[in-house]
Amino acid sequence: MKAALFYGMHDIRVQEVPDPVAGPGEVLVRVRAAGICGSDLHFYRNNLQRTDIELPHLRGHELAGEVAALGEGVIGLQVGERVAVEPRHLVGCGRCRWCLRGDYQLCVSRGLSAGRRVHSTGFAEVSLELAHSIYPLPDGLSASEAALLDVYACAVHAVHLAPPRPMDTVVIQGAGPIGLACVEMYKLGGADKVVVCDVLAGALEAAGRVGADAVIDSAAADVSEAVMDMTGGVGADIVVEAVGGLAPTFSADVRMAARGGKVLVVGMFSRPQSLDAFEAQQKELCILFSNSYGRWDGVPEFGVALAQLAAGRLRPGVYITHTFSLDDIGRAFETADNKRTSAAIKVMVEP
Repeated sequence: MKAALFYGMHDIRVQEVPDPVAGPGEVLVRVRAAGICGSDLHFYRNNLQRTDIELPHLRGHELAGEVAALGEGVIGLQVGERVAVEPRHLVGCGRCRWCLRGDYQLCVSRGLSAGRRVHSTGFAEVSLELAHSIYPLPDGLSASEAALLDVYACAVHAVHLAPPRPMDTVVIQGAGPIGLACVEMYKLGGADKVVVCDVLAGALEAAGRVGADAVIDSAAADVSEAVMDMTGGVGADIVVEAVGGLAPTFSADVRMAARGGKVLVVGMFSRPQSLDAFEAQQKELCILFSNSYGRWDGVPEFGVALAQLAAGRLRPGVYITHTFSLDDIGRAFETADNKRTSAAIKVMVEP
């Protein structure tokens, strides 16, 4: 099959690799769309120094397509069926305390099989997946829309960790795909007001289109002061940190949070952040960190996201700004990496 091999940072080569074979309990998915995630960009920028990733490797965990082959013992699926995929890097051991309670995203062996790291290969023609992580798609959902389900599931998990009350003001730092998904999920969750902060005009415009009640240009205003003015000096009941990376935004999250409020970190920081512990303690803040998603009260959060998307309650069309072929994946990553010039939100690759 044709696949993009990642040799490190910007070195991405489209090459022929052996076709995977579906074993017992496995499914081959012919990839029709795969999104470039912020974590893919961390690797592309070399922001995260990982020693457990072999080079070159295949990647791409935001994907959807159709069943190409079924392994032994797989029932309930048919070849040719359109499906979404909960990616392989979230698969836990199934035996530890975290897996048994449904928090497989916290498993210390997450993403490992026989001691080797496994990963979905959305940036290839075919991806080998576990049958229990496959979700049939209803008619009317495109593969590109379904490839956003990993993003939406992260937002579902965020709302579960820090649920809003009907009178709450929620401020979301960052209007990338995760931030936009949090806007939609917090509005569905009943938040009174959702405010989005970002430095890019296109991202703020997108936030308004998915339901934000107000936006703040972080490049033109002190976001903490703006939030305090907007809330009459009270602050935000919930602050969702969805920027991450190298951004020094965590201290502002704490400053704009209301007394007794919550700060939920969803974005993946790649450098240490500073915390004013005195201010956080005086405000009696609850500071939480969100890691992907799993099951909540036994219900798969990926499935919750799919139900909301299938019901037409979400606006996936706002996210997808660019689409490239697999052969042009280098340009796809350049576009996703240079949002200031490309105005990209979610870049899709169609193998």
